[in-house]
Amino acid sequence: MEVAGCGDTRAFFRELCSKIGSRRSGGQGAITWFLQRLGQVVEPRSDHAGPWYQPFITLDHEAHFERLIKAMHDDRKRRWAVLIDELPIFLKALHDKGQDGVVAARNFMNLSSRLRADYPCVRWMITGSIGIEPLARAGEYMGVLAKYQAYELQPLTHAQAMEFVQDLARQGQLTHRQSITDAEAQALVAAAGWRVAYYLDALAQKLSGDPSDDPAQAERLVEQAASRLLEPAEAAVFGTWEEHLRKHYKDPERAVAFAALAALAPHSTGLTVDTLLATINRADLTRDGLFSVLKRLHVEGFITVADWDGDNPTIAFRNPLLRRWWHRYRPTSNA
Repeated sequence: MEVAGCGDTRAFFRELCSKIGSRRSGGQGAITWFLQRLGQVVEPRSDHAGPWYQPFITLDHEAHFERLIKAMHDDRKRRWAVLIDELPIFLKALHDKGQDGVVAARNFMNLSSRLRADYPCVRWMITGSIGIEPLARAGEYMGVLAKYQAYELQPLTHAQAMEFVQDLARQGQLTHRQSITDAEAQALVAAAGWRVAYYLDALAQKLSGDPSDDPAQAERLVEQAASRLLEPAEAAVFGTWEEHLRKHYKDPERAVAFAALAALAPHSTGLTVDTLLATINRADLTRDGLFSVLKRLHVEGFITVADWDGDNPTIAFRNPLLRRWWHRYRPTSNA
């Protein structure tokens, strides 16, 4: 379930019930079984309005949530997994309510930790587009995160990336091309730099002209595609990164993040931390303070760091196309 729109724990619980109710492909028996197990809590009225779970949402949602997980754990006919997308955004919505919200977030994470321990037959996976660590530090639930096993999603290999863009053409998913040569695939992968499907697809969509096996011509065609991708009309392809900073960073961290990215954008090979600190030139910014912001930007995919253990590591944009967009349009924290 995707919980970015949940503003409190009751909404989270309601979404969980809704998702379970929608899993009818496994047979009506699963729904009936859940209703029977939960019927011991309350006797639903047969004439109630709304979806099947409506009688339950007025209960203590934490207690009911636990009963639901226990029912999954006790099911001997099926194995259950709870897949929660955008959990950090849900937690941030709680944090934004003030201290009571922070406490609610901490309680929710502690509850999830206990449920995972008490009912191990239910597997959990959480994902998110923003960093959860800053929230966990502020809410003092880092210990809960330590009990999860982290999986970092890696970019495609070079060979996979080439096959991906060529498959897009072969499968008729590109507007202007039915084929992409090996030379063009090489040039597309090099121009994209960060080998993730979204930006490989976005760049390949802009490729036009007759296919060419000549490396120099292929590079020219791909550069023309990149120029089209960086036009103002394509701002939505990159603008989500700027929006992310505005939504999920608070000053002074937000101002430092924008200043750091603005300083890095003109440099394709990046800057050392010391040079970056001097370029930002904020009297209130220490080296440790900059490192704190850079670590968050690194986790969230904005930048790459050559060697965190080095005395003066080099910092660069992770996505070369995003770097070019940022350099061209120069987003600022007060825009």
